[in-house]
Amino acid sequence: MYAAVRHAAICVLSVVVVATPSLAQKQTSQPPNPFSPNSASDAGPTPPMPILGSDGWSAGFAVSTVVPNPIDTGRLAELEACNSWTEAGAKSPTVSVARLAVPGKATGEYQKGCGAFKGKRFDEAEQHVRNALRLYPNFAAAWVVLGQILDAQQKREDARKACSQARSVDPNYVAPFLCLADFAASEGNWPEVSILSSGALELDPLGNAYSFYYASAAALHFGDLSRAEKNAQNAIKLDTWHHIPQAHLLMAQIYQAKGDSRGQAAQLREYLKSAPQDASSVKSTLAQLDAQAPK
Repeated sequence: MYAAVRHAAICVLSVVVVATPSLAQKQTSQPPNPFSPNSASDAGPTPPMPILGSDGWSAGFAVSTVVPNPIDTGRLAELEACNSWTEAGAKSPTVSVARLAVPGKATGEYQKGCGAFKGKRFDEAEQHVRNALRLYPNFAAAWVVLGQILDAQQKREDARKACSQARSVDPNYVAPFLCLADFAASEGNWPEVSILSSGALELDPLGNAYSFYYASAAALHFGDLSRAEKNAQNAIKLDTWHHIPQAHLLMAQIYQAKGDSRGQAAQLREYLKSAPQDASSVKSTLAQLDAQAPK
């Protein structure tokens, strides 16, 4: 997910292919999020911490109690953000007790791991994030980032397990739903993508472009073009930082399925404005559409 784009994201005239944004793209397109240790997060009660097993995993325990968000969401975003999944989770309308209780030392290790991850120093990143989890096993954002680190190391099953653990310790956190939806989309498991994106939308029905993106991709594969178009439009509207240019490819595929070549061409042009990779196939398709268009 980090080293290369798993999906070709190519919209051709005869075959519909749905793209999944690469993590490398997500990271480099992020607005700056300065990190600083949060000593104030040591305040308040910390739940008892189960010991991590020798394999680095822990069953943990779910902390599902949710309270209205009483803290500065910008500060929480600063503390948790490491990739688009964790950044999106920080914007949830509610914040669980588990997220409020992360101690400062665990946050510091997490942030060190995040810096190493962005620098592609994966072994170092994994060590710091696992240190954070030893200090606080219910650190859901750390489990999500561990999943991304492991995936970058081609450890797919362990990566999936880490994101599943994040959902177990905090079932009201959006980020692990997106992480798992990304895995499912890369494998073409569209029923699972539909379930996970629906779960993410239930937790945050208004503020998450990725949730709408995956919901649209699943609807397209099930032939529900109306729902796919509506969700893709929502994804594009919410994606003000243009993190997901693939949403325009998705819209192009929807218009292709509807037989709207003019709409398809318009969306391909929007994609090319911010295409993160070689887009020669998209340009070729657009040239064919332009050649076929009525003069």
